[in-house]
Amino acid sequence: MRKTALLILLLCLGWSASSCAQEILTNSDIVQLVKLGMSDDLILAKIEGSSNDFDMSTNMLVALKQDGVSDQVMAAMMKAASDDSKKVVDLNDPLSPHRPGIYYRDGNGDLVELLPTVISQTKDRNRIGAAMSYGISKMKFVSRINGTDARLQFQEVPAFYFYFNSQQASFGDGFAWGFQQATSPNEFLLAELEVKKDVRELETGSSSGYSTEMGIEEELTRDFEIEQLAPGIFKVTPTVLPPGEYCFVFSGAAPYPGSQQKVFDFGVDRTAGMR
Repeated sequence: MRKTALLILLLCLGWSASSCAQEILTNSDIVQLVKLGMSDDLILAKIEGSSNDFDMSTNMLVALKQDGVSDQVMAAMMKAASDDSKKVVDLNDPLSPHRPGIYYRDGNGDLVELLPTVISQTKDRNRIGAAMSYGISKMKFVSRINGTDARLQFQEVPAFYFYFNSQQASFGDGFAWGFQQATSPNEFLLAELEVKKDVRELETGSSSGYSTEMGIEEELTRDFEIEQLAPGIFKVTPTVLPPGEYCFVFSGAAPYPGSQQKVFDFGVDRTAGMR
């Protein structure tokens, strides 16, 4: 039995079995080879000829040492893990590097990017009423998004994953809206959109003859919990969202008259009733 296992492992070294070339080595694979008594030379050859998904964090280095992995093999693992041509990243793992933005899990469990939508129009409401009341009545400013329903509708509100450029992997320019400046979800608001005849609206300010207020009203914002998973990676879980239309918006630059800001909009299926 032991000889059979050793033969299979040797075949997978890449010397004669091309089907094994696509194998992705993990920490547990290396530990298994060590415990089977493989020499460092054989394990190093295997690392050199394979793709990998090694976890070389400090805690894992300690675990590898405790499992009898030599310093030479761990050094080779670290080198392979930093080699882009060999490193395989599981994009469905929330801890893997992602382009900055907001993500969620779809029905298949895959991490999918929540794409932003541009504000189609900004306008004011009650201008005539404000004028006729000599500035006592407020004129309100709203930002509009085309359509009464977001393209993305959830039956149940998922957790969202926010990725910023402070991840361990670096990214160039071209981030989603707000991610050029922000460093955590604390700089975003989750707001409810008001559904009109053929648009969704977000009130972003008001003005009277005595004061002007800009920004999203507190009564329109919804709470969410934040858990930091790793540097630059956060899990964001909305507390309670009844059926309706919502959006994440970067609070560092809330929409204002004349702006073309983007929001990350989604809906909670209004046809399914309260959940």
